Amino acid sequence: MAHAHPSAMLEGTLQTLQQRDLQPATGADLIKDWISVLNHTDGAEPAARGLQALYDELSNMQPDADRVRNLLNQVAQQTEHLSRSAEGHYTNSLKQLADLLRSFAQDLGAL
Repeated sequence: MAHAHPSAMLEGTLQTLQQRDLQPATGADLIKDWISVLNHTDGAEPAARGLQALYDELSNMQPDADRVRNLLNQVAQQTEHLSRSAEGHYTNSLKQLADLLRSFAQDLGAL
């Protein structure tokens, strides 16, 4: 998906994250794709670093749930920050993505 147009990638990500039976490998693939995109996007380096930290934690044999939750919230905050400088429909889509990431973080807290 990393070679897709950014709007198609964003829409695909939103659709994927709305699934509650998301497989860990799917999430890992999304993270890798977004890291690649964000590393080549001006002003998105903090979000790329946050996603890299999340990917690294999820790659551990036993990821720390508190750290994953904190990283998800951090990435959500960075995504929301990016939405403020985004154009057109990207603004709403990025805000929706931030909300979904926070929802995942909250769901982890309930486990």
